[in-house]
Amino acid sequence: MVSADEIRQIFVALIGLTFLGFALWALISPRQLAQVLGQQWSNSNGGNEFHAIYIGVFLAQALLCLVALLNPDIAILTDLVIAFLLAQPLGRLFALFRGFRTQGLLTLLFSLEVLGGGLLVLFRW
Repeated sequence: MVSADEIRQIFVALIGLTFLGFALWALISPRQLAQVLGQQWSNSNGGNEFHAIYIGVFLAQALLCLVALLNPDIAILTDLVIAFLLAQPLGRLFALFRGFRTQGLLTLLFSLEVLGGGLLVLFRW
């Protein structure tokens, strides 16, 4: 039988791979990813910010997941994975209250963020 710790580790691995996948997509084909996400760069700062988030921050989140996987006995690492993951749908809720609701791929990502973060919380204890 699979333990809660093993399930949590599987979720952390999947979350890390997802962040790594999006970072690689942004690295290889940034304009395609931006288009899929509904982003347009009207100036250099827009493209710069996109790269900072989707490559820099997402690689950092993937690295955090890797460190959490390699150190399962340090619970705060998984807690940080949870916090960073659930911060995204929280931010999306602020956008929703301002009239910007998710569409397409972002609706799926919102659902996966909530589900993944919720499952990690559930298997955290």
